[in-house]
Amino acid sequence: MRTQELINGSLSPAELFCRSVIDQAEYSDELPYVLNFAPLAQINPFQRLLYCRASSADFAILPAVGFDELAPVRWNGRGVIHLHWLASVLADAKSLDDANIRIDEFKTKLCRWRERGFRIVWTMHNVLPHNSVLVEAEIALRKVVIDQADCIHTLSKSSIEDSRQYFELPESKVFYIPHPTYEGWYANVRDGQNARLELDIEANTFTFVQFGALQRYKGVLELVEAFRRLQSMHSERLFRLVIAGMPTDKAYVTEILEAIAPLPAIRLIQSSVPERDIQSFANAADVMVAPYIKTLNSGVALLAATFGKPLIAPDMGGVGEVFQQDPTLLYDSEDPNGLLNAMERALTHKVQEEVFSSIQETYSPERISIQFFKTIAERLFPEKNVDKE
Repeated sequence: MRTQELINGSLSPAELFCRSVIDQAEYSDELPYVLNFAPLAQINPFQRLLYCRASSADFAILPAVGFDELAPVRWNGRGVIHLHWLASVLADAKSLDDANIRIDEFKTKLCRWRERGFRIVWTMHNVLPHNSVLVEAEIALRKVVIDQADCIHTLSKSSIEDSRQYFELPESKVFYIPHPTYEGWYANVRDGQNARLELDIEANTFTFVQFGALQRYKGVLELVEAFRRLQSMHSERLFRLVIAGMPTDKAYVTEILEAIAPLPAIRLIQSSVPERDIQSFANAADVMVAPYIKTLNSGVALLAATFGKPLIAPDMGGVGEVFQQDPTLLYDSEDPNGLLNAMERALTHKVQEEVFSSIQETYSPERISIQFFKTIAERLFPEKNVDKE
């Protein structure tokens, strides 16, 4: 695959550019527009879902592993640089002075891309990176990107307000296109009974499932405590909590292991879940849980909707927006009993199929991708005919 060739170095960015443009030109009477994006997410399928209708919009998609590989060829005013997560810019900064040097270097890149005729789009996946250390520098970096960007893509309607405590997003630059579902991406051929057999969960056990890297902002310890209290309140019922995620914070994982030691109904899987097994965890769940302490956007909400599963989550950002038709299992993150009460409501509440159908239609990858390319074409290339679908 071309992406893997790019990652392992057997294909240069310039070679990939030529192949992508030539391939796209086969479907158009004109030279295609080019969208060059970074950093390339190898595990998270978000980018591939967002770009799934690029060809029908006359865009050739050009991935780059990192920001240094962007814009290998000047493209005569028909190119877009699409920036995603910015965390790597300051990831290894050893001090504020070091961070400021990196910010200046990144600003130079942005200015150079603009001088070469590229338009710049930034997707704001989060306000600041989770567990930021040099917060002042992270804010300064985003201010630079905001200043240089032609457009800023937000995934939740609340992004402008949520970011205001750190920086201002000019409303004239902002456009909102939500996170798509994972429709068609993950296999979904295993029914609930077989999924439970696969995970060794008894058929009559009410099961909560949490996905995601084991980090403090994910609220794993809070979930463990709420689950313990729920068991005490309903001692006559059988419960199971499955937590699956990459152990990115070793100290935090140690705390989790200590918390779950006296709770045999909790199963902790310390690894990322392979794509082929996502269906087993999702279909085995009665309810999925995303007890985030802070979040702006969450693919977990769309993952739950993809599999037709209710989601317990704080009513904030994109998570609350996805389930606004039925917010019964959403809770106030400031309420110390909010998570527990939502888990108790989940024992009897049934989300109607119409809610999931509506979410799946509204957030379908094809629809979201069409909206994305239509919007950036109208804003960045007003001369372009974007009616084609």
